[in-house]
Amino acid sequence: MEKKRIICFGDSNTWGYDPVSGSRYDENTRWPMRMQQILGEGYQVIEEGQNGRTIACEDPWEWGNKKGMDYILPMVESHVPFDTLIIMLGSNDLKKKFHLPAGDIAGSLQNMLMQLRGFLKYKCGDANPRILIVSPVYIGEDIKSSPFAEFFDCDYALENSKRLAFWYKLVADQFGCEFFDAATVAEAGKVDSLHLSAEGHLKLAEALADIVK
Repeated sequence: MEKKRIICFGDSNTWGYDPVSGSRYDENTRWPMRMQQILGEGYQVIEEGQNGRTIACEDPWEWGNKKGMDYILPMVESHVPFDTLIIMLGSNDLKKKFHLPAGDIAGSLQNMLMQLRGFLKYKCGDANPRILIVSPVYIGEDIKSSPFAEFFDCDYALENSKRLAFWYKLVADQFGCEFFDAATVAEAGKVDSLHLSAEGHLKLAEALADIVK
């Protein structure tokens, strides 16, 4: 029996950034691989996380292409056929250098899905792909004392991180996608108020595995 293929497309919280060491959580910790363990042998989870990835913002201060809009089409084409595409992005779009409100970040997601739906239908022959939009965990209340505080207008970013779920749900409904709010089960860790702790990765893995199944 062919395995169900699940793509996890996101930023550092999908890649598995460990805020304590600055390295990557192992396969028994980061949520896509924990989800793989929960789902079992009938599934293949494909990790497509990148530190610093945005939805649509160009970031010339980061190495490589961080703009998810540019990467998502060749990425999905390389993994066709797949059963579910999970998209969890938006936290990096909250950075001070971009100064975007939640509604505009959701507008970027809207444009991404517009391109993605058409590409999958007309280029990849998949007229009705299963797409799960996940709004990221909120930026933590202690962001002002985070090592990453310099990169965020802290109060503004904190407020808008809490508004993403409202807007993302509207966009998901518009494009016939499923929706999940990661903040309902997990939160940013205390170390830097941005990245998930090991416990947060497990909680997210369990919640998303239930949806995938």
